[in-house]
Amino acid sequence: MSGHRLRYLSRADIAALALPPAAVADAIAAMFAEKAAGRTSMVPKSHFKAAGGTSFFSMPAALGDPPIAAVKWIGLAHDNATRGLPHISGVIVLSDTVTGLPVAIMDGEWVTAARTAGMSAVAARHLARPDSRTIGFIACGTQARSHLAALAAMLPLRRVIAYGHRHATAEAFAAEARGQGFEAVVAAAPNEAVAHADIVVTSVPEQPGLDPFLDPAWLKPGAFVAAVDLGRCWHKAGLRDLDRLVTDDHGQSRAMAPSGRLAWPGDYDADLTELVGGAKPGRGNGAERAMFIFSGLALADAAVAARLYTEATHLDKGTLLPL
Repeated sequence: MSGHRLRYLSRADIAALALPPAAVADAIAAMFAEKAAGRTSMVPKSHFKAAGGTSFFSMPAALGDPPIAAVKWIGLAHDNATRGLPHISGVIVLSDTVTGLPVAIMDGEWVTAARTAGMSAVAARHLARPDSRTIGFIACGTQARSHLAALAAMLPLRRVIAYGHRHATAEAFAAEARGQGFEAVVAAAPNEAVAHADIVVTSVPEQPGLDPFLDPAWLKPGAFVAAVDLGRCWHKAGLRDLDRLVTDDHGQSRAMAPSGRLAWPGDYDADLTELVGGAKPGRGNGAERAMFIFSGLALADAAVAARLYTEATHLDKGTLLPL
């Protein structure tokens, strides 16, 4: 391996590449089309908890085009807010599937936020009303910001309703949305952010003792929900009353069912591979209420990270490191 080098992309390097939300969603949609054709490989994510209580997750996957394998390594520490640190952090390693050699390592924060929002955007292409104008957020952190950017790039969104456990966080998010040209208000109660929205994004962080506090019956006809938080803030009773429950991958959802982390452990009407590949239909009429409950797919991380690596190589960005 003499002379072999890998490309390191820091958080700043990735930000400078400025990959737009539409490009992220397109990369993810292309990956699902490849998956539908049987040209990808993946195993369900694995995780364990260290003695100190911090959880670690490993998410491996391989693409056919481009020929890249990836693994994302994540740490999740609930107490990091008291340390002034994000509660989720991680890195992504890419390897060439032909030679097996590692070709890149990059910060995982942007990829996680962008690919999660990109998956919601792909789901929204099939399940959201194309005339959706109001979007409600339950929790107003990183995922709220990335989802607003991703969904506003494809839908005529005009109004933002923000609700957060910390009122100041919701106010700050609403102020940012106003700065981007949206009408934005802060809801006094969670039902206000749900009942009046065409699109709802829930991204409540995982935490001990969290009780569900959202009722699916609040959703208006035609609403689409991106349950980024695995649906943990929704009451399970009533979820099956929705017209459509969709997940990212049937196999991964079945593998996670025994853990109880997914709000809906039963069968789903479709997964994204079936929607993108055409095996299952999207929205049937304007009154259907649909929810996308997903835990994050390693293949989506691989697709977005591979796109960043391709862009960085083309523009010669990042730092080349000897192996």
